[in-house]
Amino acid sequence: MKTYYIITLIISVFAFPLFAGENPQGDAPVAVIMKIIKDVSFKKGAANWGTGKVGQPLATNDEVKTGDKSLVLIKFTDNSLIRVRENSNLKIYADKNKDQLSKNTYIDKGKVGFNVSKQENEEFRFTTPTMVASIRGTEGDLIVESDGKSLLLCTEGNIDVNATQGVKENGNVIAGRYASIGTDGTISQGEITGQMKTEHDNNKKTNTKRLVIKTSSGDLIIEYLSND
Repeated sequence: MKTYYIITLIISVFAFPLFAGENPQGDAPVAVIMKIIKDVSFKKGAANWGTGKVGQPLATNDEVKTGDKSLVLIKFTDNSLIRVRENSNLKIYADKNKDQLSKNTYIDKGKVGFNVSKQENEEFRFTTPTMVASIRGTEGDLIVESDGKSLLLCTEGNIDVNATQGVKENGNVIAGRYASIGTDGTISQGEITGQMKTEHDNNKKTNTKRLVIKTSSGDLIIEYLSND
């Protein structure tokens, strides 16, 4: 009996060391795709979109996007992790100055969860249409709506936030708080609610379930994201 897989899911914690220690210059990788669930696309520079694959190295100007009920897990050279949730677009930038590496991920829309390793002589930023967040050893979530409005949750550490539109306010978000950055450049903060915390915990999960459909040609196996 033949078995057909619609989605291939591979988890490998050993694939990334191939890139560790490289100095990101030009097209040298700064991250790698560690896990894929369902519909993930990859685009290198000005090339056309293709199918994302586990083990795919990511360099500056590379992009990934996810479809419905999809996820891609990205690991950087400093072991920082980003979980790109469904219907999200992300582009990677990196700039090396002497022994320092500045990493910047631009999120056009969607939701990402992050666990950024402590940064010593390096810099890790998230950029959206309305803000820039500078991160040094922090965990949280970032949600970007279709109009560019951004919601940043900090569950560990602290984050410096600078609005890039309108009045261009700035602030510091500490653990247990969130910041909402509007299209007019204003920043409002508050305590993370119980619902926000639950959603954050669910966003950290990358479990999958498997559906097997029996057909005359063999088994049709569908893997999908689960919050269990």
